Amino acid sequence: MIESAAFMAAVAFGRFTLMDLRGTVVGAVIVAPECILLQRGPAARARDVSYLALWTDTRIAAIATELATLARLGPTTVDARTPELHAILHAIAPAATPMFGGAGRCRRRFARVKLKAELARDGARLRHIA
Repeated sequence: MIESAAFMAAVAFGRFTLMDLRGTVVGAVIVAPECILLQRGPAARARDVSYLALWTDTRIAAIATELATLARLGPTTVDARTPELHAILHAIAPAATPMFGGAGRCRRRFARVKLKAELARDGARLRHIA
């Protein structure tokens, strides 16, 4: 019982980079169950685009499973192996190639604050690469 309470208090999330056909980074995305944050450029403000998905229990479970699959694979292109994440990322940027950058977990209570900080950290890292 205690183990399941601890699991419910944590939220899994994935970090994604959107790249155009030339290989230029066009955005960073954090996807967690019931939360999608988008940053279009390194200096851009993070936007909540969670409305792009209909959050059912089935979709939340599928996204958690797909994030675990990607975490085992490591950095990779998001494709048909993860249909729910692929659909969400395609809705954000249809012409971009989404790249999985890593996974993490945070406490459910402060999820949005933590995820925004994670996205800002990724944005700062991308500024140094560009």
